[in-house]
Amino acid sequence: MAEKRFKILICDGMVAEGLAIFEKEPRFEVINQKGIPREELLAKVPECEGVVVRSATKIDKEAIEAGKRLKVVARAGVGMDNIDVEAATQRGVVVMNTPDGNTTSAAEHTMALMLSLLRNIPKADAKMRTGGWDRNKFTGHELFGKTLGIIGLGRIGRQVAKRAQSFEMKTIGADPFASAESAARDGIELVDLDRLLATSDIITLHTPATEETRGMIGKANIAKMKKGVFLVNCARGALIVDDDLAEALKSGQVAGAAIDVYTKEPPENCPLVGLENVVTTPHLGASTEEAQINVGITIAHQMIDALLEREVRNAANMPLLGAEDRRVLGPFIKLADELGQFAGQIVEGSLEKVEVHFQGEVASRDISPLTTAALRGAISNLMPETVNYVNAPVLAKMRGLKVESSSDTEATGFTNLVTVSVTTPKGTRSVSGTVFEGQDASRIVAIDDYMVEAKPLGHILLIRNKDQAGVVGLVGTVLAKNGINISSMSIGPHKKEPVALGVINVDQPVPPEALVELKSSDLILSARSLRIA
Repeated sequence: MAEKRFKILICDGMVAEGLAIFEKEPRFEVINQKGIPREELLAKVPECEGVVVRSATKIDKEAIEAGKRLKVVARAGVGMDNIDVEAATQRGVVVMNTPDGNTTSAAEHTMALMLSLLRNIPKADAKMRTGGWDRNKFTGHELFGKTLGIIGLGRIGRQVAKRAQSFEMKTIGADPFASAESAARDGIELVDLDRLLATSDIITLHTPATEETRGMIGKANIAKMKKGVFLVNCARGALIVDDDLAEALKSGQVAGAAIDVYTKEPPENCPLVGLENVVTTPHLGASTEEAQINVGITIAHQMIDALLEREVRNAANMPLLGAEDRRVLGPFIKLADELGQFAGQIVEGSLEKVEVHFQGEVASRDISPLTTAALRGAISNLMPETVNYVNAPVLAKMRGLKVESSSDTEATGFTNLVTVSVTTPKGTRSVSGTVFEGQDASRIVAIDDYMVEAKPLGHILLIRNKDQAGVVGLVGTVLAKNGINISSMSIGPHKKEPVALGVINVDQPVPPEALVELKSSDLILSARSLRIA
């Protein structure tokens, strides 16, 4: 019987060192087509087992569904905004990235932008090229003695801190997940966001673009900053409200900004590009020869090992399981991840501990992949980098987060039950769930002391209300006024008190004004919008 061959489509180019690794494997055939047109992508992907992209090519649901033989989509880099991970997961396609490959490059580019901004290097260079010599006009500022506020203490944020400390800067950081102890080990004082904004001379962003962080550098937070602050963004363009920052740059509230990433790339009519006190670069954070070599070599090895069923590393959507365990535990891994996401979004304060408890038949198997899934879900919206089943335990350990699991093969009420509890300084919240039948039958059955039956899927409105008549009508009226459709609703009473908890699945995010209106009613005690990916 002939050995199976694999065809790999490389869409955005790859360094020679990465291509050489594929060429040494006789069972692999590479189609290297940088800048592949959309029509050709859809025509070629059906014959390929693997696809490698950087940031240019979009592997969306249409492309994944066209890939009838597709097994692995690999991002030669960190961010996976151009890959539909959910669609890939539904098709059983592994999505992987290279989270460590460009850490050094991104940290160094952050420092390069910081120095260029404070020492007016781009403007001075431009003046010299036209024959000018105006030293007084380009007087700058030292980094020495300045306070650097780092928003997001992942790999890159901590490497920036290390480099800033060599300039004898004071480094402070804000991260809802990091512990004060782990930050202190890296010479960083952990503070809340408001204090960071108020005391930093320079602020640098190193956090992902989530529902919580999008637009975080907007009018309200800019007003909290020290007048004359400098801002650097090498993370995600969506973190900044461009118009608000442009206004602050013109007024002097923000003295200058250095920007490498944009809401739309290439930027179109971006109000920041071209301002006198802004330094801009075209998303060069990972654009060094060393980073591209590291990423190319790493992704080639990962792709080969995954397709030859040796090992799966840096997967965004799967733990490591044998075929039989995957068949049995697969639905519960998905459930544990969803419960973790839910629990992680309903707590307040920095995470200290994640506990997972398993009851029933599932407890007789290796529960470590389920624990990892619950952990990944709990921290997925809080981390500066992409969190997957491989790096979640490492990231948790790095930040001093305790992770515990326990099991009991004796079922109580359900054949199988998974409970995820998340602890912060403000208390512990727990979410329990089960799988009734099939892959798509995950259900939340309890939240703290409330009994419910709800789908942990998509956009969710979570309310706590008085257990009185009129709640359903009020919620329906407010959501309808905002054009939001309800797909399902579960309202469960508290075991001891005259209050209830409502889990309402909706087809789009609930806007802040709708939440404010709901909370203004005497019937509603709290309301928040969640999203389960």
